[in-house]
Amino acid sequence: MNAIWAICRRDLHALFTSPLMWLVLAMWVALVDVTFCWNIYVLNGRPDQVPLFVGSLSSGILFLTLLAPAITMNSFAQERSHGTMQLLLTVPIREYQLVLGKFLAAFLTLVTLLVATLPQPLALSVISSVPAPQLVAGYVGLVATCALLAALGVWISLLVDSPVSAYVITFGVITVLCIIGWVGRDGPLQAVSEHLGLTARSSPFFAGDLRLGNLAYFLGGASICLLMAHSSLCARRLHG
Repeated sequence: MNAIWAICRRDLHALFTSPLMWLVLAMWVALVDVTFCWNIYVLNGRPDQVPLFVGSLSSGILFLTLLAPAITMNSFAQERSHGTMQLLLTVPIREYQLVLGKFLAAFLTLVTLLVATLPQPLALSVISSVPAPQLVAGYVGLVATCALLAALGVWISLLVDSPVSAYVITFGVITVLCIIGWVGRDGPLQAVSEHLGLTARSSPFFAGDLRLGNLAYFLGGASICLLMAHSSLCARRLHG
């Protein structure tokens, strides 16, 4: 556990001392807050059964599609581009510890973005009632999404040599998962959309519907990506 935390702390320090992290955080806050203010403007005092925070939080899934790869792209690809990958592989730690440390750093960074959205429901609670179960379910969905995106990004970062390539591929995979959730809603691919679509799996959370199947989709997907990353790292360490 100490080795996992040491790798995590090393990556967190590298992330939060780089301009990229603060640019990502600023973009995230701006996008989410603009969406929140736009929802207030559109309603303009009219009653609505959907809480105001739902629109901005559900849009967070789309914003994470753009921003999450920027956080995960440096997990392993930057080590390789800086020539420190071989040095890292000679450290006396197990492969799973290295993968989990990298994953934990990316996951905690993405959770930091979610924490930055808390002022929205807090502000709403001052002037109106906020349905706590629906709010908690929405954040559970976002945290589960962050786990999947962090694991996916770490795995892809291990497979490529350049952080830019890692960003493009990760962004492309997440985009495809989102498109699957949109395209097949009413057509012959509805079953595929419901089972594999990222947006189809995440939308029930924002309606206050916590389903074990949806949680299993995100946590199972994250586990598969971590296992693939572990296998790739074992092969790289074995063959050099």
